[in-house]
Amino acid sequence: MKHVLTIHIFLLFVCRISAQTTFTGNVQNKSGEPVMANVTIQGKGSPAISGFSKSDAKGNYTIIYKGKADSITLTVTGMLIGKHSKTVANRTQRVDFVISEQAMQLKEVRVNAFKIKQTKDTLDYLVGAYTDQSDRVIGDALKKMPGIDVAENGKISYNGREISKFYVENMDLLQGKYGLATNNIPVKAVSIVQVLENHQPIKALRGKLPTNDVAINLRLKDSAKGTLSLMGLAGGGYQPILWNAELTALYFSKKKQNMTIYKGNNSGDNVASEFRTHYDYERVYMPSGSPLHIQMPGTPPIPQKRYMDNRSNAVTTNHLVKPNEDTELTTSILYYDDRIKKEGYSLYEQYLPSNDKLVIEERINSVSHIHNAEVVSRLNVNAKEHYFSNAFNLKANWDNDTGTGRTRSNTDLKDDLITQHLNHPFLSVDNTMNLVKTRRKHTYTIYFSTGYCQKPHTLTVSPVNYWGDTSIKSLSQKLDARDFSSMLRLSYGYSIKDFRLNYSLWGRADIRHLDTELTEVKMEGISNNPADSLRNDLWYNTFQAGLFQGYTYDKGNFRVSFNIPLVYYRLTDNDKVPDITSHYDRLLINPSVALKYEYGDFALYTSSKISKSLGDMNSSYTGFIMQGYRSLLRNTADKLFESRSADASISVSYRNVFKALFANLTANYKHLWKNLLYGYDYLGIMSVKTTIEHPVTSENYGINLSLNKGLNFWSATWKASGNCNWVDGQQLIQNEILDFRSRNYGAGSSLNVSPFSFLSLNYSFFWNWSRSYVAGLSSEFPSIKRTSQTIGINIFPTKAITMNLNIEHQYNNSTNERYTTFADAGIKWKNKRIDIELGVNNLFNAKRYISASYSDVSTHYYKYDLRPLSALLKFRFKLK
Repeated sequence: MKHVLTIHIFLLFVCRISAQTTFTGNVQNKSGEPVMANVTIQGKGSPAISGFSKSDAKGNYTIIYKGKADSITLTVTGMLIGKHSKTVANRTQRVDFVISEQAMQLKEVRVNAFKIKQTKDTLDYLVGAYTDQSDRVIGDALKKMPGIDVAENGKISYNGREISKFYVENMDLLQGKYGLATNNIPVKAVSIVQVLENHQPIKALRGKLPTNDVAINLRLKDSAKGTLSLMGLAGGGYQPILWNAELTALYFSKKKQNMTIYKGNNSGDNVASEFRTHYDYERVYMPSGSPLHIQMPGTPPIPQKRYMDNRSNAVTTNHLVKPNEDTELTTSILYYDDRIKKEGYSLYEQYLPSNDKLVIEERINSVSHIHNAEVVSRLNVNAKEHYFSNAFNLKANWDNDTGTGRTRSNTDLKDDLITQHLNHPFLSVDNTMNLVKTRRKHTYTIYFSTGYCQKPHTLTVSPVNYWGDTSIKSLSQKLDARDFSSMLRLSYGYSIKDFRLNYSLWGRADIRHLDTELTEVKMEGISNNPADSLRNDLWYNTFQAGLFQGYTYDKGNFRVSFNIPLVYYRLTDNDKVPDITSHYDRLLINPSVALKYEYGDFALYTSSKISKSLGDMNSSYTGFIMQGYRSLLRNTADKLFESRSADASISVSYRNVFKALFANLTANYKHLWKNLLYGYDYLGIMSVKTTIEHPVTSENYGINLSLNKGLNFWSATWKASGNCNWVDGQQLIQNEILDFRSRNYGAGSSLNVSPFSFLSLNYSFFWNWSRSYVAGLSSEFPSIKRTSQTIGINIFPTKAITMNLNIEHQYNNSTNERYTTFADAGIKWKNKRIDIELGVNNLFNAKRYISASYSDVSTHYYKYDLRPLSALLKFRFKLK
């Protein structure tokens, strides 16, 4: 009996084994990348699921079937890939899946946990969960994603931190000009937006040099890879005669990427905003701005399409070649041409001692002609044990501005008709090389960067009766600035368990020359040689040599870094007009410390630094420079400008992906000391810069709050923000020192919802309160309050038709016309090949916009002429 029982148990075990089938396999997309997915198994035709498994990070899975069906069905699913099934014979075998990524469509129920997925330091946002029929480009979806903020200028931040890299399929095609991607890549071409936290872009430094940087990577759908996409747009309208044109070519594959774009219009669209560089690599930077300017209407706090009278043409091509896994060659060429007209009225109130005020009224028309060209080439070799980068930049512009207007003041009630013209061309070239080599615990780095730029600028003003000399017909300010900079750095790093030691020896030379001349042209057309007080011939050269020491402890969720840069600074100031040469030698120590601590969903960042700096060329020239038609600059103190500052910041971030909740609170403090106090004396409408030897301190406090929440109903995303800033400092006006205070508070909120499949709504609100005043006289400086509200309604009667209405309401308490309301409407019809869109802007035909703002202890009031009611019909078509 005992043997029989044993035999029965044995036979039962054998039968049990014989009824068990094992299936293995791999899940990947068409690009060969592994996919993490859910795997289920069931008998063919059976509704019951017999087994469940998951594929791992390499895409591999194993699943067991315990049934008697002749055939079984294997199914892989995921919110980011959809559903894919295969039916095979019931026998142990390997079944692989090669899938096309697609979003799984859920009916009625949407779960936040599936909209955002977290894997270690990577967050995956499912694009389809944040889009509706009105969205066209990926930038539209980014604005709705909780935790991601897109500023008015296009800059992207994640939970309070600006992104440091923007990739498309893990390649940095655009090198910081990611507005080209967010405004041109179709939202339907992107499956996932990835946020990469603690991102170290250099592979050789991963695990050796930790960072707090954040990057964004766009994961494209398989249908958008390896295919050339050609899209065009043509449009026309009226009041005035309007035109709009675009041509876009996109290509993304494993080995090549290309974005070639042309855009042109005269309808108020600012195409230049797409070419703005939001992040850059370390290099000797050559700034293109001019120290001279013409007086022109300012920039109001409303969308540019409401007031900008433009004629824009821009074309760019960006090409990336990837010959192997570690090497990328990127080339970018840009040309931008624009003519921008502005027309407006301004009233400027400058507080003067003894409770007096200078009031200047200006009615100015200005025209700016912009011609910019840029060529950028970069070679990047990014391997696990070495990194090499060489970047070349060539930039040129030949811009000019013209302004004509009437000026009057409470010191001179006459209307003076004044014409201004400024030519400000610019040319720069620079090259930067960076080499990193790692060997076990050692890291070696060689960095070299050099650059040159020149600015031959000329400002002409006529007539100049307000100078009090009627014999002068015009004034001409010539300025020629030439800069050469070069920097070499040798670095060594060593890792000891959780400690990291970094040392650098570096040197830098900056050779700068400033040649200026302010010339009077008499009524007879005769130009006299300018006096020495109206000339500058200054060589301003600095030489630095430094030793950098950095120490980092990084273990688990805690990291602290301490840096001690030691710098020898030598300055040579050769002012050839008075024939004075000065030499200064300083030893500078600028220590800093930073700490990061993570606890669950919370992260704490804190940093502080102490720094000291010496003067620059703008604080060294002694001859007059006419900066603008009513502004003269020069330096009168025979002493080197020196400053010291202490900065501290603390930031607390919270991130809960399952609840789609993101929050950040940041506080900043800065204490600044200067040995010289700069200010202005006012002679009629003219402001003349003056300098005294007087130590001065200022303090700046700031708090910023952001809160983002993805809601479980109506595909809603709610965002809120707040900020406050306090500044205490001193001003020098009419040779009197005034203590001034500046207070600024702001708050805002936005909500995007889709309550029905045929309707989406968005609402935003912004409030700001500000006041700048002289200490003890706050009642003399009224506060400025401003609010802005926008509501957008999108209606989808069918899948082919979209109707929209946007209403914007502005309020400013400091103007006579406190309320301004704008409205725009549009309707769009589309099919697979073409979109036809009719847009009507400024439905209420608002004529002007009035705003007010503070700057130190002066107040600015602006009245802007707006674009009239207009209609524009656009045809957007897909060529390929």
